[in-house]
This record gives sequence, C-alpha cells and structure tokens, in this order.
Amino acid sequence: MTTNTDTKQEIWVIDDDQSMRWVLQKTLTNNGYQVNAFDSASVALTRFKRTALEQRPALILTDVRMPGINGFELLKQIKHISADIPVIIMTAYGDLDSTLRGFEEGAFEYLPKPFDIDYALELVARACALSHGDVDWQAEAAPQAAGDWESGLRFWATQKIARGDKNILADASRIFEKTLLDCALQATHGRKQEAAKLLGWGRNTLTRKLKELGQ
Repeated sequence: MTTNTDTKQEIWVIDDDQSMRWVLQKTLTNNGYQVNAFDSASVALTRFKRTALEQRPALILTDVRMPGINGFELLKQIKHISADIPVIIMTAYGDLDSTLRGFEEGAFEYLPKPFDIDYALELVARACALSHGDVDWQAEAAPQAAGDWESGLRFWATQKIARGDKNILADASRIFEKTLLDCALQATHGRKQEAAKLLGWGRNTLTRKLKELGQ
C-alpha cells in the first residue's frame, strides 16, 4: 500500500523502543510521509511547544508505556495546546480503563501492537486526511465521539481474547457498572438517592454496588 502526497505530511513517532521507531519511520517514509522520531514523550513535548503552529505535525503516533511522561499525559498536553491534531495511541496492553481513558482524553484511535502494516497505513491516512482538511473535522468527529466507548471496548476485548484471558465478561461488567455509577453520582453531586433513580436502582442496590465496587 503506497500513499502519494503532493506535499509530504509530517508525522511524529514517539516510542522508547528503537526497533519500533525504525519500523514506523521506514514504513511511513516509504509511503510518502515526512517522519520525525522521538525516544521520549518529554523530548517530543518540548519540541512541540517550540514549534510554530503552521509547522506542527499532521499526526502524532505515541506509545503508552514510556519512562517519564507516558503516552496518556502526552496526549492530554498535546490536546491542551492544539486540539485539532490527531493522536494515535500505540500499545500492547489491553486494559479497558486505560483504553477508555485514551478516548476520553481525545485519542483519534488505538493501534494495537503488534500491528498489521496495511491497517496502520490506512489509519494514518485517515487521520492525516482529517488533519489536512480533506474531510470535515466536525462531521467525522461526531460519530467517532458517539462510538468512542465501543471502540475502546472492542480493542480491550480483542487483546483479552488474544491472550486467552478468562472472566472477560465479568471484568467488563464490573468496569461498566463502576463507570455508570461514577457518572450518576457526579451528575447528582453525590446525592445517592437521586443517583439510584437515574440508574433505575433502589437505594439498597446502590449501597450494595458501592461496597462491591469499592466506592
């Protein structure tokens, strides 16, 4: 799969794994992109802050688990500085809480490791098209935002199944209930009776759930 571009779009790759940086840099360069690779999020963030708006990358691909600043913190800070730059999170870990957190922080998509090269290039092309204005950002972002939790859940489940983990449904149910409970309590400013009504629970059920979930 080869991507042809009249003007090379710049992509930043951030990963403390040298071999991963090399593979991505070579693959993306061979497909018509200009690539800058960084071995730490802190170095990339410093460079980003010093880069003029018109010279910032079209896309950032970052690993999650790195020494110092991790990928989620980098994502958060990048979005605070420039909300319209898409960020793809790369990870070999399928933790549902972390996956959902990434989407909540504004990740464009997840790229699970090890990844298929063609799929990675397709994802990069889609993100760059969004960044370049070839598709309408708001029109694309709306359905993506609505389905963020589904994308996160799908990624988490795929990783769990691939590892042969058991009790996947029980784990997902627990996290789902905890998330709903947190949202209900937040919406009612901690008023448990009102939160219970929002969830269609009785007060005793909510109290029991709080204990079960360690709230």
